[in-house]
Amino acid sequence: MIVIAAILMAALAATPVDAQKAPGPPQGQAAATVAAESSPSTAGAQADADAQEKPKKEKKPTPPAVHEELVVTATRYELDSFQTPVPISVVSSDDLARQQPEKMVDVLKQLPGVDVFGEGPFRGLPVIRGMDSNRVLILVDGQRLNNARESTEFAGIQPGLVDLSMVDRIEVVRGPSSVLYGSDAIGGVINIITKQQAFHQDVFKLGGAVGYEYGDAARSNREHAEVNGAANRTTFHIGASAFEAKDYSSPDGVVPNSGMKQRSFDGNLRLLVSETGVLRFDVQATQTRDVGFPGYDPKTSGVDIAFPRFDRNKYAVTYDAGPFAGLNGLSVTTYYQTVVKESKRNFSFGPTFFLNNFTRSDIDSWGLNAQSSADFTSQHVTFGLDFYQDSLHDRTTESSPFGSDNDVAVPDSDQRGYGLYAQDEITLSPRFQLAVGVRGDRYTFVSKDDPHYQGSPFDVSQTAGSGNVSARYQVANHVALTALVGRGFRAPNIQERSFFGLATTGDTYIQQNPNIKSETSLNYELGFKVRYARYSGGFNVYQNNVNDFIGLAFLGTDPETGLQLAQFENTERATIRGAEFQLESYLSDSWTAFGNVTFIRGTDDKTGDPLPLIAPVKGVLGVRYQRAMWWSELDTRMVARQDRVATGYEQTPGFAIVDVRGGYEFSMGLRVQAEVENIGNVAYHEPFNVRLEPGRNVRLSVGYKF
Repeated sequence: MIVIAAILMAALAATPVDAQKAPGPPQGQAAATVAAESSPSTAGAQADADAQEKPKKEKKPTPPAVHEELVVTATRYELDSFQTPVPISVVSSDDLARQQPEKMVDVLKQLPGVDVFGEGPFRGLPVIRGMDSNRVLILVDGQRLNNARESTEFAGIQPGLVDLSMVDRIEVVRGPSSVLYGSDAIGGVINIITKQQAFHQDVFKLGGAVGYEYGDAARSNREHAEVNGAANRTTFHIGASAFEAKDYSSPDGVVPNSGMKQRSFDGNLRLLVSETGVLRFDVQATQTRDVGFPGYDPKTSGVDIAFPRFDRNKYAVTYDAGPFAGLNGLSVTTYYQTVVKESKRNFSFGPTFFLNNFTRSDIDSWGLNAQSSADFTSQHVTFGLDFYQDSLHDRTTESSPFGSDNDVAVPDSDQRGYGLYAQDEITLSPRFQLAVGVRGDRYTFVSKDDPHYQGSPFDVSQTAGSGNVSARYQVANHVALTALVGRGFRAPNIQERSFFGLATTGDTYIQQNPNIKSETSLNYELGFKVRYARYSGGFNVYQNNVNDFIGLAFLGTDPETGLQLAQFENTERATIRGAEFQLESYLSDSWTAFGNVTFIRGTDDKTGDPLPLIAPVKGVLGVRYQRAMWWSELDTRMVARQDRVATGYEQTPGFAIVDVRGGYEFSMGLRVQAEVENIGNVAYHEPFNVRLEPGRNVRLSVGYKF
């Protein structure tokens, strides 16, 4: 495997440059083109929207070349990724179509700096640069998926609440981004951009797609269908999907309690209401049932942990006014989101002792984002405001041999966040750009009168300031040096401030602590980006200093129950250092090679101990062969042995997983695809998990576009 890696890297480095592409426009110029076609949260989806509707025709393959890659998450407006100093990766619609991932983190863990925590087809939390859960901000079309009810210890924001059939592309910003997005963006930002159509200037255009996917490791099935329409003043998209997975098979046998079911629906309508003004309506609904906790067979283990229900509904309205009054445009979005989460935790210890807990959490969120920008002689200024509110309501039933009660761990409460931000991008010369950003946030956490909550009421407010400075120097037409200093922060949410009760693990009783402070970080980063006609890539090295890290501090053992007593506290100062490298190269008109390498090391500054969730060295290498009608791809993800682990974590062996896939597109719009994941049937688990991942998994899919 090392020899293969060396050969591929040598091939990447030696690729000849037989054509060149001029760099993209200066920062700020792209913003003026966004308003008529999309909002800042979804502009990056435009380039692929029309191309997806028509079936591919038989044609001669054209010589491949690296094109500009428009992103919106790095700067909150549309900009070529080569023009921003921010490290960002994109999972395009073509990537999703080729890989056909069973869950979202399956494609995210192929990216540099991104790992995964959690097992099964639903549970999977992205870990970016050693930060997980609420330390990574997840957006859907630029709006928060994060909420105040999920903690950083036992749960987290599940990307699985967004069905893959809704997704057009995913943008991943690595590193603190609080100056633009506020709380939670310490590790990075993941923006899941859903499908939409571009306006069509000729006759009304109607299209759609149907598809079916099957995977044998979990006997999983996904069916989806969508209908799209576009005219010169109206577009619409309607989609629906159903997914079901049984308990999956690892090389050591079936992993019990690892299945799930999910149904989803999404739709949007866009109206050109003036010469440049666009009004967009969005509806998204996902219903998830019977999500198990992998590895515990309720019939034999005495442990039955599951999410019987995990639903998400969202409604959003966006208005893009277009250029006016000297501004490049004004975009205003308001959204309302509901999450219903039912959790079941039943423990049986012998014939007479049991502890059963059922909790339903209702999280109602609504938010408002407003943003504009303006260009001056050599400056592009982006400014805006964000507001969100999460309202929580829990209902609990708990029973044991000692009786039953309805005490809740989290009271009825509200969490609100207000933020104002501005970022000035200054062109000092044709080759040198400097960006300075500032942000101020205020958060309030207020509990309501809840007779079922045994903790104390609270009314807490906190403020936070963020800033960053970044620079980009284009040393040549195709090479740019980058530097970045940025502050991130995370306000502890209501779950961490108020939790009073038994943890999910069943062996720890958590006590309330409403006065914990926000986590903060200061990130220093250097790097470079290259983009030639035949290859592109980049390298980053960084150090992230994190203060007031929030974790569970154990207080001892309760002599009456034997349970561990704990409390969320600001426990650590930590330093995380790392390096990331990625490169993609067109070796010929048909062959493409790609790869990335990630190194990260995290240390508790007080004790010198390793931090949890710091992954070992990871490398991804692959080759793709592309013809006009068919393609094939082979890739391997190599993860080194994990010898340096935090207290309570086990060392993990290294592994190398090889996947092979290929597909054929018929001229009438029919597509067939086959894939073998983990072709060597390797027994392995991800560095932060304890259950084995699926063994050899044969996946088949068929789709039709019209």
